[in-house]
Amino acid sequence: MAIGKDVFRRNGYEVGWFSAFAKIDNDEFYGFSGIDYEEKLERAFAWGMDRAGVPRGVTRGKYSVEGSSIKAYKASALALIEALARKSPDGKSYGSVPFHFTLQYVEEDISITEELFGCRISGRKASLANGSDPLVDELPITVMYAKLSTPNIQGMTLFDNRQGRY
Repeated sequence: MAIGKDVFRRNGYEVGWFSAFAKIDNDEFYGFSGIDYEEKLERAFAWGMDRAGVPRGVTRGKYSVEGSSIKAYKASALALIEALARKSPDGKSYGSVPFHFTLQYVEEDISITEELFGCRISGRKASLANGSDPLVDELPITVMYAKLSTPNIQGMTLFDNRQGRY
């Protein structure tokens, strides 16, 4: 069964690390080395009182984006922190400044855009180890919501957005 525009690529290119472009607040961000995020829609069953124990229905759910972080090379992570700190009212607190993260993958006939809205840095994890690898900082972030777009469908979301809040 073929699903929509799912194309079989014999010796073709799939999206990967070298297909990715990142932007923070529409400025290109070259120094990132990874991003993690997980969308969830937590639904609850409404149980009936009949003997079969069958649920009566299910709630629309509670949407969240959890476990989010940006990994960046040390100099790039510090440049991001400094830029966000400059935008804060006191010029120092980089964790209170919201930003927009865009990740786009482009390969020949594939173009996918993922957007994270209402991001804020919620911590910083720096690690240093003996070796030849470059230093990488991990910046845990909170995310308000995520949006996925392909050429076929713009602005797909895991949650029901009929109220137009986002």
